[in-house]
Amino acid sequence: MTTPEQVAEARRDLGRQLAAWRRAAGLTQAGFGPRIGYSRSAVANIETGREQAPRSFWEAADRCLSTGGALLAGYQQVAELERRYKTRLARARERQRAARATDLLPPPDEQQNNAPSIPASASGWTPRPMPDVFACEPSGPDVVDGETVILTVVSDGPARAFRVSRRALLELTAGAVTTSASVALGVAVPRTVDPAVVGHFAALRALLVRADNRLGGLSVLPTVHQQIAVIAELRRQARGELRDQLLSTEASWSEFGGWLSDDLGNREAGSRLLDRAVSMAQEADDRELCAYVLARKAQRAIGTDDEDRVVGLGRAAARTAGAPAPVRAFAAVLSARGSAIDGDRHGFQAALHQARCLAEQGSADGDALGSFCTPAYLSANAGEGWLRLNEPCRAIASLTAAISEWPTGYQRERGRYLARTAHAYLAAAEPDQAATVGAAALALADTTGSARIRQEISALGSHLAAFSARPAVKDLLDQLAVRP
Repeated sequence: MTTPEQVAEARRDLGRQLAAWRRAAGLTQAGFGPRIGYSRSAVANIETGREQAPRSFWEAADRCLSTGGALLAGYQQVAELERRYKTRLARARERQRAARATDLLPPPDEQQNNAPSIPASASGWTPRPMPDVFACEPSGPDVVDGETVILTVVSDGPARAFRVSRRALLELTAGAVTTSASVALGVAVPRTVDPAVVGHFAALRALLVRADNRLGGLSVLPTVHQQIAVIAELRRQARGELRDQLLSTEASWSEFGGWLSDDLGNREAGSRLLDRAVSMAQEADDRELCAYVLARKAQRAIGTDDEDRVVGLGRAAARTAGAPAPVRAFAAVLSARGSAIDGDRHGFQAALHQARCLAEQGSADGDALGSFCTPAYLSANAGEGWLRLNEPCRAIASLTAAISEWPTGYQRERGRYLARTAHAYLAAAEPDQAATVGAAALALADTTGSARIRQEISALGSHLAAFSARPAVKDLLDQLAVRP
């Protein structure tokens, strides 16, 4: 059984190997670090095992020290030990979540007092007993207030309704109601699929979107993958209109998973999930989702070798028949961004005006696709467009206005727009202000785990290197130096 002590000792041993190879090459920590893009303090922390280094560090160290791949092999051994430990830890946590979920059920007498009995056949869910796993299935939670929901479950016959916290609901879906648990225990998916599960997954996805906005993708992506697997199993059992609804649901969750993967720096997984989303949306004839995913593809093309596709994908999304106003507003935003990339000032302003008009027609449903196209969101995208058009002062004004209006709980987006503001200050020849704002964005990158924000600030740091004598710039560069 792998223990955390074994993992820590293996990491320290690898650090000692690194130090030995470095000394054999006649290099100090200060001389070795810059050769592979790391600071002296980062090398010192890695050699003592206090800091983990990514695979790229060990590959670079092998090349620099001519070790013949010895350090990378050691890193792979440590990574395997960590994988085993994390797997064991995850299984233990799953058992704990299941135990807590079981504790949520009130005693039978109290259940009878709290909610009327519903025949089990009414929900369509009749799960078999599952050892060490909460033997209940959720269906459509009803929101009671900001913190609690009413959840209907089937347990030992009749269905019951009871109040649970949102956090408990997340733990339930993350650990107890998973396909992986069902497969491992040989539990079959119900032959009769309750149509109410479509509403359940819509409510749960909205809940996870809000959790992502506040905490970042690391907190919800594992749950998203688990629920996609659950939806897929139900979709395979369903037929007719219900199957199409579950297909559309699976597409929606796949798009969400793609967004999270992109933000965490895994663009390959993001592409795979987004391609899966658009093909499923087309198969289900979900035109709203088709338009939205096309706009998302335009969004992903920004900053890549395929920037020439941004305008075309945005227009394709806008042309999709049946797309509601918020989705068309999102598509217009992407058309504006593409025009800015092309240097088309008139096209940029015209598309942005169209986006504002469409956003005003938007639905009051805060969970609807494209509902994020608020005035603050449009101001932020206007700022990014002005930055592309080499008007940094207008970019700073728009981005600052967006950040001032941004909800405080939406930390990752705030970090992203702070990062863009920092670039705008640099373009306006204000390096001190760029470094100060960049440091604030970097702190939010750490909070949310956003790889995109880190990449933005790393790029900013490389441009600020010429001003390293300035205190604010030096502080930001020092912060970047200690991060992998």
